[in-house]
Amino acid sequence: MIRSARFAATALSIAVSFTAFGSILPPNDLHLEDNLEMVANMTEQEFKDIIEGVISLYREPAAAQGATLKVNAMWTNSTVNASAQQMGKNWIINMYGGLARRDEVTPDGFAMVVCHELGHHFAGFAFKGQSWAANEGQSDYFATHACARRVWGKQSDVNAKFRTSVGEFEKSKCDEAHTEQADRDLCYRTSAAGLSLATLLSKLGNSGEPKFDTPDSKTVVRTNDNHPAAQCRLDTYFQAALCNKPFDAMLIPGKKASGGRNSLDAEKESAKYTCTELDGKSYGTRPSCWFRSRL
Repeated sequence: MIRSARFAATALSIAVSFTAFGSILPPNDLHLEDNLEMVANMTEQEFKDIIEGVISLYREPAAAQGATLKVNAMWTNSTVNASAQQMGKNWIINMYGGLARRDEVTPDGFAMVVCHELGHHFAGFAFKGQSWAANEGQSDYFATHACARRVWGKQSDVNAKFRTSVGEFEKSKCDEAHTEQADRDLCYRTSAAGLSLATLLSKLGNSGEPKFDTPDSKTVVRTNDNHPAAQCRLDTYFQAALCNKPFDAMLIPGKKASGGRNSLDAEKESAKYTCTELDGKSYGTRPSCWFRSRL
């Protein structure tokens, strides 16, 4: 029975790897460092509760798109990643225990991974070509701009606790971007979650520790659909946390744009729900280290 269960889990993992379209990390061998007995930042039950707590808030938006959200929560699978796929009207999220057990991943950071995978389904422009999936940078932006607000927006007491742990640089930027203290507290918390993920990402690229006050200076000539470098991704999480333009969870910006999903029309629709330079602010925009605006 145990061997059968393991075979089934392996078969599922293989199937997922071939059909997944979006993932939080590029392919990696960090699963070799995993151990089910290791002390993690969350238990198996917390792993499941965090996933359900986020997913439950997006079942209605999925239904509005004629889809059903489904989750594969694989605690015993050592894969250090997470992924999203669509199979007909089933929109699927795949979450793995190997990622949840990483020292770098806090419970909040893990919640933002779930948000990132939802972003592939819901974030809209910029898409990976003309496919259904928002690209990696857009999914990162969605995680802390739209999803974090939906998940943590009413958790005022918990959010307020981050006032004493946030760094002075992040705090000053959050305070500049948001006038209400509740929004500032959420910005602090979201920034901390983004740092958790960016720290893990830096392990893959053997890059230096990402920091809020050392943004990536790269400027792309065209939008990068793949996984940006760790510092660039931290910049995205942070800028999205600073953006105070509301996102409409019941639509997918650019999905039905007349010129196509990566057309100028799609970008203009996205701009209604995403901070851009046209807003006249120096913060909250998608970083140029992965995004090239045509507006």
